[in-house]
Amino acid sequence: MDDFDPVGLLLEAEIIDDEDVRVDVLAGGYLNQVFRLRGKEQGDDFDWVVKFFMPETELALFPNLPVEERKATYLASTIGRAPVPISWLETWDGPVLVYEYCEGEIWQEGVAEVGLLLRDLRTLDAGDYDFREVPMLPEEILAEGDAFLPKIVSEMRWHLAKARPKPIGIDPVVRSFLHTDIGPGNIIVAKDTGRLVAIDWQCPAVGDPVQDVIAFLSPAFQILYGRQPLTARQEAEFFAAYGDPELKRRYDALLPFYDWRMAGYCATRQIKYAATRPEASQRYAKALDALLERLQ
Repeated sequence: MDDFDPVGLLLEAEIIDDEDVRVDVLAGGYLNQVFRLRGKEQGDDFDWVVKFFMPETELALFPNLPVEERKATYLASTIGRAPVPISWLETWDGPVLVYEYCEGEIWQEGVAEVGLLLRDLRTLDAGDYDFREVPMLPEEILAEGDAFLPKIVSEMRWHLAKARPKPIGIDPVVRSFLHTDIGPGNIIVAKDTGRLVAIDWQCPAVGDPVQDVIAFLSPAFQILYGRQPLTARQEAEFFAAYGDPELKRRYDALLPFYDWRMAGYCATRQIKYAATRPEASQRYAKALDALLERLQ
């Protein structure tokens, strides 16, 4: 929907009563449309994000789940780790979420603070929110990666098949609240408090807390956000702040399986964007190479 009008929508829904609103387009990933709106409502200043969700129909490791984003944003906002939701609207073209804009900068450094962020999110009780459950055991994680193989060209499919790790036995853990897409670009350093705030909650879940840790530390996630992979020293700093030796042991055991699944995902995205978004395709290719190198 190219002609989405966030101001008109909020006026029609009587959420605001003055059309004198400044509108800025924000980066919304590869699918959704996101806007920053600043104005006055009943004499008070407001600074909001309006997020219009587009449908995702393909096989996706990071699905676009508007209702879940609404619930997850609220849940994480109760401990100051997400923006505060303002309103939820259902339109003919798709759902819209309105939440407070978090003034600040995208995270650049300080892995210990990210460790504290993920540890805090893990403490939240998501039992009443009916989030999707994501795989936690090696066989299940590999099965998700296997689903990407038919979409990959034969040569790369051969490389991935060769790098596929053999399943191991590992005990499941109690499921925890997860972001699942906790890359550097989805973490904001709040200007007023200096605390880290997670945004873009469109694919939350419950599962093994190690999944968010592996995601953030992954060279693929860092590369996809235009950064260099984290160093061994930075990883050690992260785990020291997180403070859970058992999670570190699970990280070491499960890392190859999550890496392999992510490699399959990156391979499909490299192909998907080769013609339409060559820069994105190149980032996915670089991320894929980093994962394959680590798997080997």
